[in-house]
Amino acid sequence: MLSHLKDFYHTIASGEAETWSAQTIPESDLANIVWDASVDVAVIGFGGAGAAAAIEAKEQGAEVAVLDRFCGGGSTKISGGIFYAGGGTRVQREAGVEDSPENMFNYLRQETLDSVGEETLRRFCNESTENFDWLEAQGVPFEASTCPFKTSYPSNLYYFYYSGNESFPPYSDNAKPAARGHRAHAPGVSGAALFNPLRTSALSKGVEILQQHKAMRLLKTDSGRVVGIECQAMKKGSVSGWLHRQISAFMIFLRYMTIYAVGVNYLMRWMIEKLEKSYSKRFTMQARKGVVISSGGFYANRNMVERHAPDYLSGVPLGTIGDNGSGILLGESVGGSTAMMDSISAWRFVNPPQAFIKGILVDQQGTRICNEMLYGAQVAERIMKQAEGKAWLIIDRALFKQALKELGPSHAMWFQSVSALVFMYAARSKNASLEVLAGKLGMPALALSRTIEDYNRLAESGEADSLGKPQEFFTPLGEGPYYALNCSADSLMACPTLSLGGLRVDETTGEVIDGSHSPIRGLYAAGRSAVGVASRSYVSGLSIADCIFSGRRAGRHAATSDRA
Repeated sequence: MLSHLKDFYHTIASGEAETWSAQTIPESDLANIVWDASVDVAVIGFGGAGAAAAIEAKEQGAEVAVLDRFCGGGSTKISGGIFYAGGGTRVQREAGVEDSPENMFNYLRQETLDSVGEETLRRFCNESTENFDWLEAQGVPFEASTCPFKTSYPSNLYYFYYSGNESFPPYSDNAKPAARGHRAHAPGVSGAALFNPLRTSALSKGVEILQQHKAMRLLKTDSGRVVGIECQAMKKGSVSGWLHRQISAFMIFLRYMTIYAVGVNYLMRWMIEKLEKSYSKRFTMQARKGVVISSGGFYANRNMVERHAPDYLSGVPLGTIGDNGSGILLGESVGGSTAMMDSISAWRFVNPPQAFIKGILVDQQGTRICNEMLYGAQVAERIMKQAEGKAWLIIDRALFKQALKELGPSHAMWFQSVSALVFMYAARSKNASLEVLAGKLGMPALALSRTIEDYNRLAESGEADSLGKPQEFFTPLGEGPYYALNCSADSLMACPTLSLGGLRVDETTGEVIDGSHSPIRGLYAAGRSAVGVASRSYVSGLSIADCIFSGRRAGRHAATSDRA
């Protein structure tokens, strides 16, 4: 019975039942086609990147429509609402933070590696303040209340913070530390506060938003030019359409539960797909100037994860079920090439509470893995690639007690507190003896003891840490009992995970390119459907910043290009 249920879940999550394809139309027949709708620019997916593309294309004078499988928002709306910006934004100036595009570039080139070319990264940094101003002009609220402590996400008292690794070595060796995490100003998780103004702005400018339209096929001419989209559209005013909306809205409402209760996620996905197949109608839209794909990543498609990044199958999908790779597959169906598909961001946050980052993160051999202050995506990357997916955070009794005190609302959001408590009481091993604790973990006791002795020596001597953790976050481990919090990839507290690779694009125009680096006429990609600034590494806000940057780029070029 359990094996059948597992197979059922696998089939639902695999994307096997879906076919995203292309249809070729002879150029000579194009004028005779009867379309259900016709616009200049059609955007597939209405999250942060799709909204940016649609608004920018409209501001350039194009007639624009957005097609979204659900009701809009995508992963942006359920995110933390962090926009990574620097170079001297209004918020930075008000907070007294000195920054420049060059300083921002010097930091980000350490994070982004080879995800984009140097010229593109410089343009991203040079345009950062303008993109921030553009967001504010659309109505997105930001303010300069600065978080005074290092955290993965600030509490409701603060809306500006160090959202990456800017404040410590080796990053601070090459760039002056500067906070760049701009959180949209709203209590709770602020993604809606960032996305909803974009929706309002798009509507006010005359962008047509077609909800419950699932793109299934790109339409191209025999010369290779993309000219339209074929969709499955839920019937307006129908009971099935109403039920489709309610299920998708319920999934957003229960987004934290559906991240970790994967079975619930798969079951609701199955219900949605049944409704789409049984109660939808064919809908075609002509795109006279271009189609922009901005429908998210692929981590919700298990087959694609197995093919491109099998080591990350133990993670849980972060985002929505719309992150099923459909946009990437659509791009491939017309000859688009992909890159960095093995680039996956798994998250293992050990802060807050700050007491955790004073502990020691070790691998199966009892060896310290990394600077415990690193952003959670970098921590997980080192766990996966250096420690073969196995890691434990070692703390003593004093740090355990300190951690409990730091889980109040002034230092942590509720979901951060829940995560910390799961580590402390459910995903842990405990013993008064380090030797016995090591035995429980299957770890060499002598190696663990030496690691702790070396760590305590650093804490007491004040010497610089070769891994970069500042001295004020070193505390000698003292009296037991000692706790080993299971931070492994297969821990009870699973790793939220998302994909970062996608369609390769021309970095000047946003056009999808084929295997010969030639642009596919009429096709663009943005956000996590495309390779971009965030495709090699992730810090909070960088993906949304890339969505705005790449979305505006694609929308601008699609609207103004005279290619036909």
